[in-house]
Amino acid sequence: MLIQAAAANDILLAIAAFVIVLFPAIIIHELGHFLAAKLVGINVLEFGIGFPPRLGRIFIWRETEFTINLLPIGGFVRPLGEDMIGPAPEGKVKRDRADLEQGQAGSVRYVDEREMLRLRGVADKDMMSVNEAPALGRIFFMSAGALANFATAALLFIVAALIGLSLPVGGLSQIVAIPEGSVFHNTEAQVGDAIERINGERFADFGAFHDTLAEYDGEAITFSLLRRDTAESYDLTVKPDFARRAGAVQVLGVLEDSPAAQAGMLPGDLVTQINHMAIPSSGDPAGRLKEATREAEGSPLPLTIYREHEDGSAEIIQMVVTPRVNPPEGEGRLGIAIRSQFGSGEGTRFANAGYINEPVPQSLPDAVAYGLRTTAETFSVIASIPGRLLDGSLSGKDARPISIIGISKIGGEFLQRSLHEGPGLMLHFVALISIFLGISNLLPIPALDGGRIIFVLFEMLRGKPVDPKIEARVHQIGIVLLLILGSLVMIYDLISPPSLS
Repeated sequence: MLIQAAAANDILLAIAAFVIVLFPAIIIHELGHFLAAKLVGINVLEFGIGFPPRLGRIFIWRETEFTINLLPIGGFVRPLGEDMIGPAPEGKVKRDRADLEQGQAGSVRYVDEREMLRLRGVADKDMMSVNEAPALGRIFFMSAGALANFATAALLFIVAALIGLSLPVGGLSQIVAIPEGSVFHNTEAQVGDAIERINGERFADFGAFHDTLAEYDGEAITFSLLRRDTAESYDLTVKPDFARRAGAVQVLGVLEDSPAAQAGMLPGDLVTQINHMAIPSSGDPAGRLKEATREAEGSPLPLTIYREHEDGSAEIIQMVVTPRVNPPEGEGRLGIAIRSQFGSGEGTRFANAGYINEPVPQSLPDAVAYGLRTTAETFSVIASIPGRLLDGSLSGKDARPISIIGISKIGGEFLQRSLHEGPGLMLHFVALISIFLGISNLLPIPALDGGRIIFVLFEMLRGKPVDPKIEARVHQIGIVLLLILGSLVMIYDLISPPSLS
């Protein structure tokens, strides 16, 4: 029953994410086309919410009919001279879905597009189809949906910054060992709990934590801690022995075939000496090891390792590693993941647990700068994807395309997290999806806005437009291929659902 309830909850969150994320992004995209058409002078016959078949008319504003349609997977704008696939010849528009209720209910007669506009009060001189618009005007009309998505993303980033950006407001020091002699032994403190305040005051980072303790004069100290599993806060007052302290570097992971692995280093090891010298009890031990490997690259570097075993025993190991001169990107010279540790005289060990973040509202100028900067950085990251795929720094699995189903599922996870972490997280996700939607529509693929723009550019180069029948056929083939690809991606998302992890 619990599994079924969790699955039902995931489905509801995915549906909610679709309504909050994808549907508005698509409507904003089409609204961009609509407003651009008005600026260029192109007549818009229909603004559809959802895809046909049509459920009904919402209202008519000037010459545009706003409709609600059965398939809630997007929206569309139908300008004069174009159907949902591509440009339409004048003879074909008479067969378009264009019905105007005349007189009594049920009295319907079919008219062509231009007669429809006349019935809606548009003079012949004010009628302009897509193909009659100037080439640059058509390019603006076709790209306006993506531009609307980009502008919306920037605005969402700005709003998120005004609400509050998650920024570090202090460091965290995690308790990683509580031996019998520790002052934390037989208290409510547990291994994994993190200290966030000393005598009610935050500390900037892990180094500042021990710099503060270095000034300890033997009096009792009140630590404010966060429970590892629940993040519940509690205070604990103790009189620890911080007169004798030593630094260490904890090994979190070891890459295969790395210099560290070849030397016999294991996850969980503690580096206590570098080149036969103890690690000082101040500053950043992990940073000192990185600096030592940089200075010794290509040469043997002696390390002293403290290793604890599952049976409670421990041993001291003398090890020699040779740091790489040109390590692969992201692997480091030794091929290990590390973090700083400090040990007190009575055996308690603390490790760097990063920072504690809280929402910090930004001023309007700072929020605007953040919104524009984050939008530009997002474009830069997306533009780097092809190159990263080619050089192997990004795997195909991590760059896999995701369907509406996958986006909705990830959106559900973001929505669930945002309920606890604040709306800024969800606003960032919506902004990212809006940018991806805009960029994907500008790809030079038939049936997409980018594909249509290619035809306009080709027309500008050759001096005359492509035959509407040929262009429509190319877009028809494109949309069929996109539907096939989309279906395959949906199936894959069902078989192997994407996740934030």
